[in-house]
Amino acid sequence: MKQAVYLFLILLSTMGGLWAQNSAQLRGRVVSEDGEPLVGARVWIPELKVGGYTNDKGIYSISRGISPGEYEVSATYFGYDTLTKEVLFQSNTTTVTVGFALKLIEVYTDAVEITSERKTGEIDKTKVDIGITSITPKEINLIPSLGSADLAQFLQVLPGVVFTGDQGGQLYIRGGTPIQNMVLLDDMVIYSPFHSIGLFSVFDPDYIRSVDVYSAAFPGQYGGRISSVIDIKSKNGSMKQFKAKGNISPFSAGALLEGPLAKGKNAGSGLSYLVSARNNFIDATSPTVYPYVNDSVGLPYNFLDIYGKLTATDGVNEANVFGFRHTDNVNFGFPADIGWEALGFGANFQLLPSTAGAIISGGLAYSDYQTQLTDVDSEFPRASQITGFNGNLKVGYIMNSVNEFNFGLNFLGFTTDYVFTNSFGLQSEQEASNTEAAIHFRYKQVIQEANGDKKPFQRAVIEPSLHMHFYNNQNFFSFEPRLRAKLNFPGLSLNLGWGLYSQNLLAAVSDRDVVNLFQGFLSAPEDLAFRVNNNTLQTASHYLAGVEAQVIPGVTTTVEGWLKSFTQLTNINREKLFPTDPNFITETGLAYGLDFIVKYQTRSTYLYLNYGLARVTRTDRLGPDQTPRTYAPVFDRRHTINLVAAYNLGRFSATDDDNRKVRPKFSESPWEFSLRWGLGSGFPFTQTQGYFEKLDFQDNGGQTDISTQNGQLGILLSDELNGGRLPYYHRLDLSVKRRWVFANKVLLEVVGSAINTYNRQNIFYFDRVRFEAVYQLPIVPSLGVTVKY
Repeated sequence: MKQAVYLFLILLSTMGGLWAQNSAQLRGRVVSEDGEPLVGARVWIPELKVGGYTNDKGIYSISRGISPGEYEVSATYFGYDTLTKEVLFQSNTTTVTVGFALKLIEVYTDAVEITSERKTGEIDKTKVDIGITSITPKEINLIPSLGSADLAQFLQVLPGVVFTGDQGGQLYIRGGTPIQNMVLLDDMVIYSPFHSIGLFSVFDPDYIRSVDVYSAAFPGQYGGRISSVIDIKSKNGSMKQFKAKGNISPFSAGALLEGPLAKGKNAGSGLSYLVSARNNFIDATSPTVYPYVNDSVGLPYNFLDIYGKLTATDGVNEANVFGFRHTDNVNFGFPADIGWEALGFGANFQLLPSTAGAIISGGLAYSDYQTQLTDVDSEFPRASQITGFNGNLKVGYIMNSVNEFNFGLNFLGFTTDYVFTNSFGLQSEQEASNTEAAIHFRYKQVIQEANGDKKPFQRAVIEPSLHMHFYNNQNFFSFEPRLRAKLNFPGLSLNLGWGLYSQNLLAAVSDRDVVNLFQGFLSAPEDLAFRVNNNTLQTASHYLAGVEAQVIPGVTTTVEGWLKSFTQLTNINREKLFPTDPNFITETGLAYGLDFIVKYQTRSTYLYLNYGLARVTRTDRLGPDQTPRTYAPVFDRRHTINLVAAYNLGRFSATDDDNRKVRPKFSESPWEFSLRWGLGSGFPFTQTQGYFEKLDFQDNGGQTDISTQNGQLGILLSDELNGGRLPYYHRLDLSVKRRWVFANKVLLEVVGSAINTYNRQNIFYFDRVRFEAVYQLPIVPSLGVTVKY
């Protein structure tokens, strides 16, 4: 770890001199008066005819064609007033930092949808976006939901994403298991991002700014996971005025408060706060509201999510302090009660030094997660805890408006404490502490071609990156090169991605379990009976290729082919019969597929459709007679179709994504209709061959009297692991919204929705002991009310 820190400091002290400037540089940040970054805002110097656009953090940089002198610089963004400032450049080596805080204006237009400077349906020729889905809060709110929208429900419709069930199901992304997905909130690692009732995540969408889902071949700034990354950024509290939101439904109630604590000298600067709380109480309401669910027992789930954030900014530089607490309880009684809680806090910053070309950011966070399962038939509970910290320091350069170079240092440490008793009464335990460090580099080069008097054509983008990860406890250094690239033609782009990945952490659940309510964590064990690689880590390589096409205006079509080779996987040995049997098994895996995606968006219509064809296999190294055995894991779904459609009956003009400060015209109708339909082929399962009386020969030193012992129910399974297939799954969700605006300040929104509208009996799993099918949710109608100020 020390070597990684030393190398990073050397790079930090010398990198700034690698790009000697032959012109002055203008850079800064464009935000709203609330302090939120404006993505895609244009910064322009009319006299020199040079400019650039802001990135996802609202940062811009113009470093070409600026000679010494004083110029007018303007910042523009649709829906906001243009702001112009006088800027003096004293020499060719001058770096000037200028921030813009744009004022929101009310815009009524029939021609343009308020999204960004780039038109909806156009291919972004400066970004390699294969394997990435960027989600906005507006899109999350389009999905029909039970009372309130949630990120978990939108993730389920993304290409390559498989969700195994509404109650205790898990999220699998392109062949990877939940523990192989890295989930980040403002760069803080979130160990348990979803509640036990799978309709909800721990993130209230009201404080989400953006979500980037990397489903394969993610770049070098991310490490420590071998399948995917869900990178969530939270918004800041308003720097301008007090705002509030409250919602209630039969499932949950929530509130969000935000506003300035102290206003700065400039618009968009000062000190602000944001507080969000959400409580799910479906366990109390469902026996009355939904008595037909689970034989009048209802849905025994409840959770509480609390999040808070303080932001200090001068409009360019920014510092944040944040914290959360999440609880989750499932009170089944039979067969078990499960509960978990998580808490964490952290701080981060972003600096644009006034005389240097670098963008410096960093953060440090601490979190604790603990869970326990109590089986009514066993005196031995299952328990797991993970406690740790993670931090980062990053330096970035934006060159010539579009080219970028970034490097940084990541570090983390965690302690795991795990106790588990399997169905045979054998107990497994582990206590371990781990530290890790990584250095990453990423370079992005946009290759341009002259296009006469027009704007240069962006012919290609190449984005090599490198992640070097040191696992201290394993004394292992993982060298992980990665590459993403794009080749552009008029109306068409070709993309590719590739990378190597590793991780230490593994889950205390088996890939063979259908229901995984108990989410324990372990570090890489040393007692592996078989190793594919010369280490105990889990490793994988990703391959990704795709085509983007703009068929007609407003429509984008994407075809993506992907392959993940899991060269070493570690799983809990749930088939352990004797104390001498290994606690873990080693597996390899292969996952590949093809996804077709179509997206259409206008000012009143949203349409999203994808079809996925995939196959996932695992090969274990502790099969019968110690020979490899290949099988399909429980999340192997061959065919998937997802359709999301939304239509606004009129033209409900909104000035921001939250629909605040709106005033519809008399001719407008603030009605919105949306639907989601999903279809998936059946999951694999192991068929039952018969039943027998299972005797315990481990009592009394193996001197058990079988003539007097009352054995337990034993189940004889097929020799072919997961050789059967469940029926197809399909479900239709509908919702309708009606909005009212009072005094141009208060927005009232009523949402009526229904999950599983045509009441399809989708099987979740088969209870072998009771010999009955367990189904996912039946039709569940809901009515939710939201008030915003």
